[in-house]
Amino acid sequence: METKNNNGFTPFKAAHPGGILAMELEERGISQKDFAKQIGMFPSNLNRIIKEKAPITEAIAEKLEQALGTKAYLWIAMQKDYERDSYLIARSTKKKETTPQNSMNIQLSYIENLTNALNRLSDQIEVLIAQNQNNSKQTLVH
Repeated sequence: METKNNNGFTPFKAAHPGGILAMELEERGISQKDFAKQIGMFPSNLNRIIKEKAPITEAIAEKLEQALGTKAYLWIAMQKDYERDSYLIARSTKKKETTPQNSMNIQLSYIENLTNALNRLSDQIEVLIAQNQNNSKQTLVH
């Protein structure tokens, strides 16, 4: 999954600043719950950032600077880097999915699925024909 940004760096995985925050709190021996209270945030919202499900906004970056002494612009820059790298990785993955080999594999998979469905349908038709023939014979006997 190679992608390149304008610096020539190839990110493999985007690094969310929430992971950095989690390590920082752990190193300082601060619980998420206590830290959330310290910066005036709901613990669930802080946890979403740490679990990399929510971004660090400018307002949150300011609170982090006040509480941890880490400059707000660094948190904002990390968030922007994460968003850029996520975009580049997604774009690269999308391009990779449309290669001729992948396209052919998708077509072959579709054909195999269609063939299997037709075979099942054919089996069902044979069962219906056999049932119909049995019903016809029973009608003639009566």
